[in-house]
Amino acid sequence: MKIIKGGVTAPKGFLAGSTSCGIKRSGKTDLALLFSTVPCIATGTFTTNKVKSGSVSLCIERLTKGVSQGVVVNSGNANCCVGKKEIEDARAITEAMAAKLGIKKDLILMASTGIIGRPLPAGKIKNGLSALMDDLSGSNGAKFAKAIMTTDTVHKEIALEIHIKRKTVKIAGAVKGAGMICPDMATMLAFFTTDAFMEKGALKQAFKESIYDSFNKITVDGDMSTNDSAVIFANGLAGNSIIKKGTDDYKVFLNAVKFAAKELSRKIILDGEGATRFVEIIVKGAKTKKMAGVVARHIATSNLVKTMIAGGDPNWGRIAASAGSSGAGINPGRMDIIFGNVLVMKNGAGVDVSRKLLLGIFRKKEINIIADLKSGKYSDRVWTCDFTEEYVRINAEYET
Repeated sequence: MKIIKGGVTAPKGFLAGSTSCGIKRSGKTDLALLFSTVPCIATGTFTTNKVKSGSVSLCIERLTKGVSQGVVVNSGNANCCVGKKEIEDARAITEAMAAKLGIKKDLILMASTGIIGRPLPAGKIKNGLSALMDDLSGSNGAKFAKAIMTTDTVHKEIALEIHIKRKTVKIAGAVKGAGMICPDMATMLAFFTTDAFMEKGALKQAFKESIYDSFNKITVDGDMSTNDSAVIFANGLAGNSIIKKGTDDYKVFLNAVKFAAKELSRKIILDGEGATRFVEIIVKGAKTKKMAGVVARHIATSNLVKTMIAGGDPNWGRIAASAGSSGAGINPGRMDIIFGNVLVMKNGAGVDVSRKLLLGIFRKKEINIIADLKSGKYSDRVWTCDFTEEYVRINAEYET
């Protein structure tokens, strides 16, 4: 596996374009198109929030067949909580885009991100479709990644190269996300492309596993979006022999997609709204995998823990309190807590450790916190960031 330059247009046959259609008052690009020159097998995973954007609903509906050829993405408006108009607008926009591309009307998906509760400016978007067509290019991966941003401070993309029986296969991705990030589809839009030739079932399984171990293991603020969408398109243009589940080729492909997804999820945390530190919470020694996950997420979403980290205060008591209030059946008399590689609590009691040493750990940009429950063999981890005044400012002024 090799990291290469580029983003979603690195694999063969993928084009992208972007434009400003007037959704964002700043005038920045707010409309993007990702398109494959041939139909793809495709699969996706979406928010588990009961309140869903019409764009999400349309994607779920169209991906039941497992075939797609591209996606229109708008930023600045969530296309959510405005009634039936949501899916009607999404359908009208994607059908208009498909007509311009000369493909079947149900082969284009739609994703939206931005402010909830405002009607989608469908007219502006339709007027911008011609500009998207004019901008389509195999070198516009970065432009696509920039156009889908909202509160992100940097665009996020990755491209990889693997070999399947002497054939070069490329896998790439782009994400947006910086706030309203919570596990079970963190707030984000994620788009992956590959020119691999695959079975539908193999692609679906590989993507499901990759999402579980990446975007479902991050949290910025514990709030789940209405618009979370992650989709992968595979157009088969690499010319490799078909990849099937359970084969060595499948394992190579799976490892590459997992790597790409983890790298992109890491970029989201590093760009968390107002974030100054990247934090890995590991819970081990749990009776079950579920218990480990519950405790890790509870710690990672604790405002007291996150503000403690923002202040560089090595208060291990907050970790212990959060683990104990998680609802998991832990034995506090067995629990150890470790900051970096320094044991700070053993069997439920504090350890005499140099505060200067701990302050040094908490001045670093990346912090590792381990809670060892010592009650079983299961573990889990969550990536998060600190909770700063800047996060409050960004979200207090989001609509203004």
